[in-house]
Amino acid sequence: MTDPNWFYSALAQSAAAIVGLIGAFVTSRVMMMAGERSRREKRIDEINAEIKELERQNVPLLEYINEVNRKIEEEDRKEDEGRVNDFLRAKKPELDLENLPTADEMLKELREGNRINIFDEKFNSMFKEKYNVLKEEISVEKEEAAQPKRISSLGGLLAGIQSPETNLRTPRLLRSTPDPLFKKYRGIKEENDKKITDKNAIIQELQGQLKQMILPKHFKWFIISIIYFTVGGVILPLLLLPITPEQHLVWKPRVVFLFVTGLIAVFLYIFIEIKYITKKINPA
Repeated sequence: MTDPNWFYSALAQSAAAIVGLIGAFVTSRVMMMAGERSRREKRIDEINAEIKELERQNVPLLEYINEVNRKIEEEDRKEDEGRVNDFLRAKKPELDLENLPTADEMLKELREGNRINIFDEKFNSMFKEKYNVLKEEISVEKEEAAQPKRISSLGGLLAGIQSPETNLRTPRLLRSTPDPLFKKYRGIKEENDKKITDKNAIIQELQGQLKQMILPKHFKWFIISIIYFTVGGVILPLLLLPITPEQHLVWKPRVVFLFVTGLIAVFLYIFIEIKYITKKINPA
């Protein structure tokens, strides 16, 4: 009877060659993917470092810009306060204690006839406070006119209340000459902010690419099929090399079955993954 060892030897060599080719291909793909991930992660770290440097540069610029803006806001509020004073002083002769308009009505009229730089709750509070002072002054002047003989006794009280012009008038700050550094720093900060936005967009794109760099779907089943094929097509035939012809008749169909099913499992998985990838690239 023909020596069966050649059969198991040839079977093991064929299976080992197939496993080697597939294993080398898979290993190269995994290593290439790992290298690509490493390069992208390194690039993300570099861009994050560049963003931190730009943000560090923005800190003193932002402090200077905020300080200038604070002074501009202070001047704007002074100008608004001056407009309020002028408005109340002009309205004073028209006001009647018996029929005084509400603060909201006066505020609405002020806004319709004057440009207010900063109209917020702080401005509303300042206006109402000055309007209340004006009403108190009108009330005192009316009492003074009704009781002329008590002028001397009211002298102390009137001394504590400033005249309408003194009490309402707040010196306006002249707008200072625009600081050339302010424009320069603001331009640098805007340029840095644009760079930061662009770099963040690049990071998002790289992170999206990293999410797509994953192992094939159900990759563990590929590993299981390779192990199954290796055991049935390489290890088992090598273990059966010192086999007798009688034993060969028993083991041959079993070994062939394991070899064929393992080979089918490996190539079936590869075919399914190729079909899945092709479908993913071309959804239509």
